Parts: sequence; C-alpha cells; structure tokens
Amino acid sequence: MTGVPTGVNGKGCYTTGGRALAPGPGTDELATDAGTHFTPGGAMPESGFSRLMKEGKLLPWVAGLLVLAGAVWAAVLLSRPDGDVALPAGFSVTTGGDSGRGDPGGPGWEGASLGELIAATVGPEAEFQASIAILPLDNRTGDAVFDTLAGGMVDELISRLSRIRGLKVISRQSVQELEGLSLTLAQVADTLKVDHILQGTAVPHQGGSRIHVRLLQVKGETELWQNDYSVDRTNRMRAVEEISDEVGAALLEELPALSLRSTVRITDSPGYVSHLAGSRLLNNRTREGLTRAVDAFHAAISLDSAFAPAFAGLSSAYALSITYRYDIGVDAYSAAGLALKAASEAVRLDPDLAEGYAARGYISSLSLAPAQLVHADFARALELQPNAPNVAAWYANLLIREGYYDQALAEAQRAVELDPLSPARRTGLALEALRARDYRLVIEQARAALSLEGGVVLPMSIQGLALVLSGRAEECLDLDMGPHAGIRALCLHALGRVEEAMAIADSLRAALLSGGLVSPEYTNVVAAGDLAAYLAWAGYPDRAMPWIHRAYALSPSGIDPRVLESGVFDNLLARTEMRREVADIRDRIWPRVQREMAEAEMVPHGVGRRSSLRGSSPR
Repeated sequence: MTGVPTGVNGKGCYTTGGRALAPGPGTDELATDAGTHFTPGGAMPESGFSRLMKEGKLLPWVAGLLVLAGAVWAAVLLSRPDGDVALPAGFSVTTGGDSGRGDPGGPGWEGASLGELIAATVGPEAEFQASIAILPLDNRTGDAVFDTLAGGMVDELISRLSRIRGLKVISRQSVQELEGLSLTLAQVADTLKVDHILQGTAVPHQGGSRIHVRLLQVKGETELWQNDYSVDRTNRMRAVEEISDEVGAALLEELPALSLRSTVRITDSPGYVSHLAGSRLLNNRTREGLTRAVDAFHAAISLDSAFAPAFAGLSSAYALSITYRYDIGVDAYSAAGLALKAASEAVRLDPDLAEGYAARGYISSLSLAPAQLVHADFARALELQPNAPNVAAWYANLLIREGYYDQALAEAQRAVELDPLSPARRTGLALEALRARDYRLVIEQARAALSLEGGVVLPMSIQGLALVLSGRAEECLDLDMGPHAGIRALCLHALGRVEEAMAIADSLRAALLSGGLVSPEYTNVVAAGDLAAYLAWAGYPDRAMPWIHRAYALSPSGIDPRVLESGVFDNLLARTEMRREVADIRDRIWPRVQREMAEAEMVPHGVGRRSSLRGSSPR
C-alpha cells in the first residue's frame, strides 16, 4: 500500500452518537471465606514498610533472593517445616515481606541496592516528549461486527505506540469517557492533554473495508501523515503493524528525541475476541466486571492455550479481585496463586510481553514478595512498554511499599497522565498518597475517582480514612461507606460519639464470629480489616491484633500496606512487640502464595490446545 501525499487539513470535528458521559494470634488456620463516530466539519480552535517493622530495621533475606534473568526466575529452594512442595520450574519458596535495601544477591545485581535499581528505572528520561490520543474508528461499513475488529485494532495500536519511549499514549478507556460530548478535536486534545490525534474512518471496499487513517498535530492544525488500508478479518493485524510503523516513523521525523523500539509481530488467535472482551471488562473495577473478565479470559485460554495476553489478563483480574476485596467464588489466597501462575505462564509463552511481567510484578508485590524480585519484573515491563498506565500504577505500589514516596507518587501521577479519565488510576494515586500521608491529595483523587465511577466503594473508604486522619471526621459521616461500616465507626469515634462507634464494632465482631458473609459481594477481609483499624485507632491495640491475624488469614492483602502505614494503626505499631508480630504475620504471606501457585492446576477442556486455569473452591 502506498501513502497519500500529506497536506494541511484545518478542519475536524469530534461527534458521537452515543450516551453522555473469634480469632486469636497465630491462627493461620482460620476459615477463609460502543460506537463513537468522527466526521469532518467544524473549525479546529487552537488549543518502606520495613522501616516500621522490626524496630525500624530492614528485614534480612531469609535464605537468598530470587532474581529475574531474562524471562525466567532463578530457583532457590528453601526448606519448610511442613514438608516439600513441588513447584513449577523457575520458582522457589522464599520468605517475603518488605525488604528495604537488602543485598540483592545473584548475577547482575552485585553491589546494587534497591534504591540504585529504582533510580536506574525511574529518571529524567521518563519525561514525555510528545503525546497522542487514538480515537475510536468511525465505522461506516454497515457491518456491526467490524466494531469489534476496529476496537481490537485501536487496542493494538495503543499497545504498540506505548512502546515508544517519550511518547504519552492515552488509554482507550479515557478516550471513550468523552463519548457523547460532541467535542471538537481541539477540545478532545485539551481535555486529554495531548498534542497529537490519530483518527480513522472505515468504509465498505471490494467485499471488505478500507480505513483512512490520519495523524494530526493539534497546534497549527497540521496533518502530519495519512494513508489508506484495505482491511478484512484475515489481515487486520498486518494493517495494525503497518499503521503503527508509519505513525511511529512520522512522529520520529517530527521529534527525533523519541526512542522507537522494535515491536513483536502479533498474529491472530482464536482466543483474541474473548481476550478483547476480558480486557474491556477489566477496566470496570466492579465485582461483576472482574468476575466476567475472569470468565472471558478463561474462554480465550480454552480457545488458545498458547495465547499469552489472555494469561496476563487472567492474572490481573484475579489480583484486582484481591485488591478490591470482591467475593468472586475463589478465596483470596487461591486467587493469588492462580494470578501468579497465570502471569508466569504469560511470560513463558511470550518473553517480550510487557503485560505478563507487569501482572506478575503486581501480584508479587501484593503478596509481599522480596522487593528486588518484584522490581525485576517491573523493570522488564517498563523496558518493553514504558508508557503503559497499568505498569506505572502497579510499579508505584512497590515503590510506596518500600518507602520511596516521591518516586511512587511520580509513577502514580504518570499513570493518571496516561489514563486521565480512569477511576482506577485516580484510586491508585489516592492509595499511594495515603501511605505517604498526603491526605489532601488522597481526598482530591478519591473524589475524582468517585466522580468518574460511583459504583466502586474503595475510593470512598480511602477518602473516609483521609478525612479522619486530617481532622475532618464530620465530613466522613456524609459518605456512603457501603460495606465499610468499620470506617464509619472510626469517624464516629473521632467525633466523640463513642457509644455509636462501639455498637458498630460489636455488630461487626458478632457477624464475623458467626462465620457467614458479612457484606454481599465482598470477602470478610473488609469487615476484619476495618474492625482492626477501628480498634487500633480507638486505642485498643490488644483487641485489634486478633483481627489483624484474621484479615491476613483471609487474604494476602489482609490490611493493605498503604492503610497499615497511613496513621490509622500508629497506636498499635508504636508497641515494639506488636510491630514484630505484624511483621511475622506478613513474612508468612509470600511462601503461602507460592504454595497456592504450586497447587493451582491447568485443567484441560477437550483436546489439543484447550485448557484453563482452575483453583480451589472457596474455603
């Protein structure tokens, strides 16, 4: 295909036809429970935990540290008092926990502290030199099926262009949030804070479709590049490759400072459509969204058991269910084991898949794996795809966990820049700010998240904690806390309404001791964690500790580290023996998750390439 000569087109209009916008210490045996259209017309106007644990000293590496060498983790097998566990190749049982700046050990890490590794990963080179938003294709073919193909093409283009270091590529979710607003291209660019727009129109052509694609520089209304592509279901990926290559070349010609890395050729997979559906559902952080995402990724794997992106997506869905405390029909430790195994399978199948490393880094960080081990995965993901919002947001989780507040907030903010209209990115930034005790930023970002998606309660609970910790408890009572009754109790106690607060705490305790599910759709870790937070805040650390045990018995993220160190638990952590006890609880999490991974099985469905991951049923 040959390109059409470039020229200046000073008009463009963004139009849509869519919608407007009784436990005891040491008890690990406790029971655990579419169409946006773009048409010409209209003038374009110008537009650390370890620093609190163990008396403030770094946790020692118990028996050596796993490091990533290329795509495979080195194996270091430690003995366990309850017998050996058969682990997949490349894994070992190690003691985890927040690691601080321990000696990394292993090839390629000699003499490098965690701080030095982080400094080498996050630096001035991470600054954006240019930015782009890829608008949904305007489907004028009359074939509704093309909407799915077009959506997949846009997703692949975003994935490929985000590999260009120095180029900010806005996520598809944020672009779609503008659907129905009838904005001009300049207004879209201003809202998303980008200086380039890529748009395309599909029309019928010789039994298939032809897509006209153009790259616009918003300032000066300049058309930098345009071309036509004949597309059908058999050559869709070839068209994506050509478009991404030519757009990358056009941007590189304009801005030589950009660093263009080669991309891997992606072939069509029979599981691609199911994977695409799962990826869209993954953006919806509701219980229904994540549950359906799990089902969609399982369907993709059953159709193609060698399709690495589906395993990465499945891992992310399981891990996010743990973070958001949803009851998805599998207990949190089994979900963690499945997530770790699925991510590792993604990396094995495709050693150049950034999503695989990011997913493995996320679930490993969530499970308190050694910091250098987790960092290695994120470093590889950032090398492969430096401008993916998930990578930046999840990497921030590790950085804040290890006490690198400035770097963590910078990465979380970077994720927001890449995906500005995503409630998940705002929630992530709010959580990192909570750990950094920047309560003003917590409240600001939690409210932004709720304005974008009111059906998710996590940002509401974060906001409630920040309001109490910043001396604004009266505002907390205006919030609908949903399943977080314990946080409401905390707000009441802060206002001196102790009897009301204790009544809620007693009710939560009775519900937990009854053994049933305290809140529909959520695991009991919500109630156990909130009860522990209330008792610690209210000055009853001895009564809080058993519920900390219960929370971590239910989930590897029993008390989110960012909540644990937000100030709510300071009364408890001020006691040396309790600080040690919490550290000991957390030290057992990573080995347990690895055992769960070893027990997760690939259950075949049918013959040949059909298979799927399955974990244990809820306990």
